[in-house]
Amino acid sequence: MNTPLARLLAATLVLPLALAACGPRDAPDPDGPPPEADAGAPTATALAAGQEKFLGSAHSPPQADDFAVYWNKVTPENGGKWGEVEAERDVMDWTALDAAWGTAQAHGLPFQMHVMVWGNQQPEWIEALPVEEQRAEIEEWFAAVAARYPGIDYVEVVNEPLNDPPSKDDEGGGNYVQALGGDGASGWDWILEAFRLAREHFPTSRLMINEYSITNDPDATARYLEIVRLLQAEGLIDAIGVQGHAFSTTTETPMSVHRANLDALGATGLPVYVTELDVDGPDDDTQLRDYQRIFPVFWEHPAVRGVTLWGFRPGLWRQEQGAYLVREDGSERPALAWLRRYVRGEVSAPRQDAEEASPAGGDAGGAPE
Repeated sequence: MNTPLARLLAATLVLPLALAACGPRDAPDPDGPPPEADAGAPTATALAAGQEKFLGSAHSPPQADDFAVYWNKVTPENGGKWGEVEAERDVMDWTALDAAWGTAQAHGLPFQMHVMVWGNQQPEWIEALPVEEQRAEIEEWFAAVAARYPGIDYVEVVNEPLNDPPSKDDEGGGNYVQALGGDGASGWDWILEAFRLAREHFPTSRLMINEYSITNDPDATARYLEIVRLLQAEGLIDAIGVQGHAFSTTTETPMSVHRANLDALGATGLPVYVTELDVDGPDDDTQLRDYQRIFPVFWEHPAVRGVTLWGFRPGLWRQEQGAYLVREDGSERPALAWLRRYVRGEVSAPRQDAEEASPAGGDAGGAPE
């Protein structure tokens, strides 16, 4: 039987006898719920411990060591992308997503699901399916995540709708926009339908949209706000995500532009989250100077309720650009030492009137995540 219901049951249900036979330290059943998290150490050492805003990081195997020592919010880097979980149809690999979820559960940290709908790292097998089957598979994907991880804090429903929608018939491009209604009368019907599904499957979660190169570009901000307002009209969105990658925060755009666009996003009344911040570090001095130039504008903005770095150790996405804060030997770079003191209120942000004097933060280094 290969109906959506049968596949959902196979992906999410667990046999009680099988669970009874294996202890919590055994290898997890790939079709069962994630293993119970071990009790974790307190997170009092996290940079933003006790603050009103969280400061989190992407979670992945290279980023797992001492995660809660530094950060108090978890986003899976790749483990929650549909193509990583279900590369083969009906064969679910939850390993990396379970690890991120387990870290959040063990330390009592908020968890952001990244990501339900995107135009990258999607299952290749879905691209050639009839529209009706695509729709059934999308619903099955939503239901499987909701069943396995109950009570997710934040669900990133659609990632990069402006720059990378799931409309491409290529490697990992998804090609399933029509299964969600296509452009439709609004021009963005597929996004509205994705959020309707998310509200149905994640009724207690805060639903987010996410995009890159927004705050540096007033035109992109205006287009993004069109989508946000459509979602608001149906009560479908709870938060706005802006990524904050290094190629969007170079000195080509004054930080005053970022601040003004954050004002526009905040005027919706929705909280804004910086979801994938990285600051390149070709050398320690450049990285420190750029953290001091960039980070306070996001952190101090009243609409911004939290910031998530896109990794902090070697092995992160912008490895070649030196965006890590902790070296291979475990020592901290100066930018991390400053960031800790700044977030804790021990030092003030530098003046921004000389922001153009800092060199640009490196090359683009590829597409965002």
